[in-house]
Amino acid sequence: MDGVESDVSSLLSAPSKAVAIEVLVHGAQSRARLARRMGLSPATLTRLVKPLLEGGVLIESGAVRSPGRGRSSLPLDVVPDRYKFVGVKLTEEAIYAVVTDVRSRIIDQVRVPLGSRDVSDVVTAVRDIVMDFQSGMDQPLDAVGVTVGGRVDEGEIVADSSFLQWRDVPFRSLLGAALRVPVYLDNDVVGLTKAQQWFGHGKGYSSFALLTVGAGVGYGLVINDLMIPTFLNPLSHYPVDPSGPLCPLGHRGCMTAFLSSSSITAAVSAAHGRFIEYDDVLEMARSGDAPAVRVVQEAARALGRAASAITAFTGVKRIILSGEGVHLADAARSSVDEGLSEYDTDSPLHSELIVRPMDFPEWARGAAVIAIQKTFPRSSPGGTAGSEAGAPAEHSTAVIDSE
Repeated sequence: MDGVESDVSSLLSAPSKAVAIEVLVHGAQSRARLARRMGLSPATLTRLVKPLLEGGVLIESGAVRSPGRGRSSLPLDVVPDRYKFVGVKLTEEAIYAVVTDVRSRIIDQVRVPLGSRDVSDVVTAVRDIVMDFQSGMDQPLDAVGVTVGGRVDEGEIVADSSFLQWRDVPFRSLLGAALRVPVYLDNDVVGLTKAQQWFGHGKGYSSFALLTVGAGVGYGLVINDLMIPTFLNPLSHYPVDPSGPLCPLGHRGCMTAFLSSSSITAAVSAAHGRFIEYDDVLEMARSGDAPAVRVVQEAARALGRAASAITAFTGVKRIILSGEGVHLADAARSSVDEGLSEYDTDSPLHSELIVRPMDFPEWARGAAVIAIQKTFPRSSPGGTAGSEAGAPAEHSTAVIDSE
């Protein structure tokens, strides 16, 4: 093994990657603070940091004076704009795409209507978006992340997506063949959960859950800093009320029957004899329209029950509520709270709900984080230590989504 290969091996060791990720996620830090946070001796930290500095993964930023009369320290940091990633979120109606730096800050974004769900047409459309982004940059893209609603197998195949009406589509390899950039594929809730873990409302929490409502019901789970594999449908079809409405799969009173935006709009539209949009349903509920009030309150109570069940089953208290339909929680917060406490005992274990609406560009940002976690750390173009562009950082993934 030659010297460069040795540097590669050292850089991509698990402890070195952990140091780089700690700095990426939590910002510039002195060596002393970094060693304390990670429980490392100064000598061990120095050994792990050396290849990261040589490879350009980390830099020494401006000096910070330590308390007292000691010498100044040079905090370790990344150079965020040294990296560029594209995140793509596919929906049944449009392609949402963003360009981010390595800290997932959005630099540019675009929405392109999805004229066709034919696989080859979607591949061409995503390729054109990525190439258009690339043409406006003075540096090559590091990677592209793509997320879809539905089951994704092995980061390669869209096994089942009812939104796109795809089954067993090898989308990653098809798009990868159309681009000269590493491509990574995963479920959309996985991407959003990872974005919250590293750069969002789950940052700094070793355990949390993400619960999304909208076209479907999605669920992501992190325990002790690891994403826990979860599976399609158990939560989205979790029974809430045996006398409740039917979902498209014939389940009575499940989460999808109560919480999907189509179920909510269908119920209120039927009561009024005309189609009513989701946002209008929420506004009608706020204004006191009786059918809208009842449907929204029942849905909000189901949302609270789901959050309570997550805490009861996993022990996770912090639950981030999101998705395009999460304004439901604001429209009927007291009903959410009723659902949370309905089966409470005197146990101190209670869900801590964080309601954070996230639009589709935020979901696309989650796709970019999929790519960031797979490729960081690696060397800068001028560094001596690095790996091939597609070398993955090791992270557990979840597979979870709505129908």
